[in-house]
Amino acid sequence: MNRLITSTAIPMRELKIEALASMSASFERFCLASGIEALAEMMEADARTPAAAHARGKGRQAHRWGKTKGKLGFHGGKVEIERPRLRGFDGKEQALPSWKRR
Repeated sequence: MNRLITSTAIPMRELKIEALASMSASFERFCLASGIEALAEMMEADARTPAAAHARGKGRQAHRWGKTKGKLGFHGGKVEIERPRLRGFDGKEQALPSWKRR
């Protein structure tokens, strides 16, 4: 005679709830990382356009001025992200369009 050795008293509901919470947290981290990466690429493209990547042409409107940290809202909290800075030839900082639209 075969005997079952697996207990039927496994709390399946709790396991499902725990698995769902873990999956939701992983998906949230994935979304955050993907969003930060996409925004960083957009800001880098915005910084290249007016500064023309160290070009010395007449069409250049600004020059690179290092990087700074900014904060983004995410799920009711704030996430810190590094962004490029541009300074116009008048000495004032120029905002990146992708940073203003965030």
